[in-house]
Amino acid sequence: MTGIKQMRGFSLVELLMALTVMVIVLAAVVTLSYALNVAFDGANDISEKQAEVRYATFRLTELIKHSRLVCARLPGDLVVWRADDNGDNQINVSEIVYIETGYSGEYIRLLQFYPGNEDFDISLGPIQWWYKNIFIYRYPKLRTTLVNECSGVEITLDNNPPYTTFVSIVFDVEENNQVRTYQISSTLRCWAGNLLRDFYTLVTDDD
Repeated sequence: MTGIKQMRGFSLVELLMALTVMVIVLAAVVTLSYALNVAFDGANDISEKQAEVRYATFRLTELIKHSRLVCARLPGDLVVWRADDNGDNQINVSEIVYIETGYSGEYIRLLQFYPGNEDFDISLGPIQWWYKNIFIYRYPKLRTTLVNECSGVEITLDNNPPYTTFVSIVFDVEENNQVRTYQISSTLRCWAGNLLRDFYTLVTDDD
């Protein structure tokens, strides 16, 4: 037949070349997408960890700054007399806050006690006294996690409790596969050293 243009299909070589180009383009798109996801996840991880550290810094700084006394230093814990809520110049269970760091310094959290039977005297005493009167009686507790995943938490004091007036907490946080060291420091501005009769007891008035 004349006047009819014959249509020619793609050859095998052309099809293979086209498929190769498509594979290269798809591989580039997948690689770019993966890189963007990794970068986003890393930035998100850093943002979350730093927000956690900022919150912990605020809570701990305010707690220590307004505390009356650092009562005791236990294995992994720091016992703080948060405030004299009822103005009786005595340490009551509901006024105590434990700064917990775990046995190997793997977290930072606050342990507080709800008001309960506070008839017995809560005065400064040895470590065994605190465990006996706080944990055996099993007061209702509230735990607030400040830093969920960290390592190497170290608490440094300028003096042994109850004469502590400065507290420093140093810890490591892994952010996007890199370890960063943070430090939270605060000074007791409301230190109630005038209430101390001796190392283990408080006076009953402010004379």
